[in-house]
Amino acid sequence: MKKLLVLISSIVALSACTPDTQSQKVPKQIVAAFQKIHPEANITQWNDESPIWEAKYKNSQEIGAVSFNPKGEVVETELEIDDSQLTNQTAILEYIHSKYPKEEMQSIEKITKQDGNITYEIQITGKELVFDSQGNFLEEELD
Repeated sequence: MKKLLVLISSIVALSACTPDTQSQKVPKQIVAAFQKIHPEANITQWNDESPIWEAKYKNSQEIGAVSFNPKGEVVETELEIDDSQLTNQTAILEYIHSKYPKEEMQSIEKITKQDGNITYEIQITGKELVFDSQGNFLEEELD
């Protein structure tokens, strides 16, 4: 049993020292662009959605994601918010309660595109409901 514990501890220690191969592939200009706008954030995951790179992050104040084009320019940001931060909160909540009376909101993201266009994605069971910045329903996306 003692040998097994030593073996498991060794494996865990070695895996902690192994560099994240995904982050090694991220172009330096993309990493630098992220660090410039979120110097205190911890990147939780990089996603290669060629040609776009997405950095999911956390810091002491927020959880979100930033997507960059190959030039290191921000093309989209996603920020987790609570329902009190929704534009036209009343209309959005009324829509959800009338169309999905048994559902509860699981998460809310404020999406800002490069052109400044803002939408809100609200996660319910198996779906994301998308609203514009005035609180108008746009579409339902399967999760």
